[in-house]
Amino acid sequence: MKKLSVLLLVCLLSSCMLPLPPVASQNPAVEVVVPMQLRAGTPQVMASINGHGSIPLLLDTGATMSVFEPGVATGCGLLPTSVSRVQVRGVHGSTGASQAVMSTMALGQWRATDVPCLVRGVSSFRPGGLGSAILGLDHLRRYCSFLTIDYQRSSVELGFARAFQPSSGAVTRTPLRWVNGLPVIRVSSGGIAWDAVVDSGSSWGIVIDQSTAARLGHANDGMGMGHDLVLTGVGGSVRADQVGARTIQVPATTLCGETHPGTVLYVMPGPKRVGSRFWQGTRLTLDFRGNALWLER
Repeated sequence: MKKLSVLLLVCLLSSCMLPLPPVASQNPAVEVVVPMQLRAGTPQVMASINGHGSIPLLLDTGATMSVFEPGVATGCGLLPTSVSRVQVRGVHGSTGASQAVMSTMALGQWRATDVPCLVRGVSSFRPGGLGSAILGLDHLRRYCSFLTIDYQRSSVELGFARAFQPSSGAVTRTPLRWVNGLPVIRVSSGGIAWDAVVDSGSSWGIVIDQSTAARLGHANDGMGMGHDLVLTGVGGSVRADQVGARTIQVPATTLCGETHPGTVLYVMPGPKRVGSRFWQGTRLTLDFRGNALWLER
């Protein structure tokens, strides 16, 4: 039986996004905390779409917008708002999608209205499987002051009325940039630095591309990830050996103000990113107001 790994990242141009209603009408007066479940190492939260009961959504900080597979969209009453289609770029290419709007989205105590989303034209995930419904960042970033994914306590916190304040313990603050609507931080190893997407939707750790591996002195070495591993994400599915996916080890990497000796890096297709495997055991906060990433251990 083949192992399946879901690698999800949706990156859309701003011209593909839909207009949003005024911010004030949707903000709760207090923070919202909801339970989180890890599936394949990635965070999922339960939400109600258009009043059709709760469904699991992959909380994907590597996705600009929320994306639904056709079967999930039908079950939630999501209908395309236009006959025109947009292209969704993912780690394995691109696919067509239609624009749609969630009339309501209830996430804990937060009830948002008129939430833009996308409905994929062709399904590539099994029904109800990981990746069939993705909660992207665009709407959260517009309405929330911060988003905390607590891998320690299996919860997600959305801040609205106040700025983020870290709790006690080991805390680091890292500048956060936004590139095509995605959160990006700086990573370095051996004097080589690169930008990486903070991607909770990826089940891996620190992922680099082939060119970065070559810059680090690992153009061809490392350990292959095997013939039985299928990498699946927006844009299709490929076998790990077909795309030369491998792991390498470097003396150390530095990110988020910390140095990690003997780091294993994953060399894979798609953008350079830092996935949920790296953030395990932490409280990861995207501070939308302060444009910072807070890491609490």
